[in-house]
Amino acid sequence: MANWLSLEEALEQASSHIIPLSDIENVKLGVAFKRVLAADVVAPIDVPPWNNSAMDGYAIQHTANPTRRVTQTIFAGQLSETPIGENDCARIMTGAPIPPGADTVVMQENTERDGDTIRFVHDTKPGANIRPRAGDIATGDVLFKQGHSLTAQDLMLLSSIGISDVEVLRKPKVAIVATGDELTEPGKAIAPHQIFESHRAGITAKLHELGCDVTDAGLLKDDKEVISKTFESLSKNHDLVISSGGVSVGDADWVKPALSALGTLHLWKLAIKPGKPFAFGQFGSCYFCGLPGNPVSAFVTFDQIVMPLIQALRGGTAKQKLTLPAFLETPVKRRSGRKEFARGTFHTDENGELRVSLLKKQSSSVMTSLTNANCYVVLEADCEALAQGEKVFIQPFSNEC
Repeated sequence: MANWLSLEEALEQASSHIIPLSDIENVKLGVAFKRVLAADVVAPIDVPPWNNSAMDGYAIQHTANPTRRVTQTIFAGQLSETPIGENDCARIMTGAPIPPGADTVVMQENTERDGDTIRFVHDTKPGANIRPRAGDIATGDVLFKQGHSLTAQDLMLLSSIGISDVEVLRKPKVAIVATGDELTEPGKAIAPHQIFESHRAGITAKLHELGCDVTDAGLLKDDKEVISKTFESLSKNHDLVISSGGVSVGDADWVKPALSALGTLHLWKLAIKPGKPFAFGQFGSCYFCGLPGNPVSAFVTFDQIVMPLIQALRGGTAKQKLTLPAFLETPVKRRSGRKEFARGTFHTDENGELRVSLLKKQSSSVMTSLTNANCYVVLEADCEALAQGEKVFIQPFSNEC
């Protein structure tokens, strides 16, 4: 394993070759979800734009007088220029602008009303229940930095301050292809010696999650000329080509030789489990990632190295994977030497602590080790055995845990 790279070394080496995309597009908010900002977004207005009531009640000038006369009613969307005196008050609704002279809003639950007369039954502190102008956002505030990937809540905020479109970097153009004589397309007739190809569906879904324009380049046989011509063609109009299978050292593994002949092989072989056979290089300005043939290996390798490389290519900030401490419910014995991303299930116990168990089936060809799991259990390269109750670190498949 002397020539195998650790995951950290591989990420550092591969990232050093990535030149982020720089082409800029102007898009409407409706299609800006998960797009990466090409420039800082600066607030054009104050939020709130004026002092307004935080609840339904009565706007007053704060004095010791417990009884007031209601002189006006102000609804949200209305502006009153009639001042409030020390013996007056205004019936005011949530979100309505505070009238001149008023500095406090009394909750309606703390009042008794008789016609146009209001009596306050509880003391209210000066300034209570008023949302101050610019209390949330001030004109000129930098709301989002260049490189930020827009979320649904970001789009709501931008819309709320009158922004209808944003400058973003263009989407990465990614092609995905699978190789292997043993594979056939799902939905087609299958020969006794074949299996259905599975990688492209899952990897394509992940690419869409990352905000990529995806080309499904299909399924290729283990033919050096076909693979080479396909790679050469795809590299002309894509930023990244991803293949699965054919990156090991077998007689039919033509992906690595094709990459070496057409472009540059930057790295090969990772000291992770599953996922050892991985290739990274480029055809001119088009990058290439060669995933292992086993489905779990391909999935893990995409998560751990391809995803952060795409984040770098998009021009965004690479998001650190959510990693949490958990306690083993069962002991672990393993062969040291490679960092392992075992599949497991975690839950929260009655004390609020995370507990995790490894699935019994951990083979890189067993897809149910992913579908029956809800996290990776990260086992460091030098780890050989862990007792029940020992602390490990997990990476939940979903950040919502």
